[in-house]
Amino acid sequence: MTTHPLIPEDHDVEPLEVGGTWLLDLVAAVDYLRRGIRPGITVWDAIEEALRWHSPSADAQDPAEPDWDDPDPLRSALTRFLGHANTPTSVEAQVAVRRWVMVMASRYNDGHHWPHPASRRSFPPPMLANDVVDDAGR
Repeated sequence: MTTHPLIPEDHDVEPLEVGGTWLLDLVAAVDYLRRGIRPGITVWDAIEEALRWHSPSADAQDPAEPDWDDPDPLRSALTRFLGHANTPTSVEAQVAVRRWVMVMASRYNDGHHWPHPASRRSFPPPMLANDVVDDAGR
């Protein structure tokens, strides 16, 4: 079996320079899943789920199952995640996102990469604000 080119061979090293690719994969997976299999899922839901799966639960709750009564599940997942991280947070977050993307690809995309989403803005992109002035007041 060929390993995924972005999965580190040395399991003690997580290449943070490929984090943008994993985030694009997450966005692409969410774009696909929300069109039918998981209607209404957002990028924030996916991040919450990835962090929840990655963090040990303090109670007997199954980490795969959210607390349906939680008014702010992302806050709860982030709090639990930050409380458990024993390596740099960026590494732990990337591992969580990578695992989520790979599980979703295995379950819903026959183990294939997610095609990255099409650009949603034209090129060149419009300015964020028309009332931006420089230091000279222009």
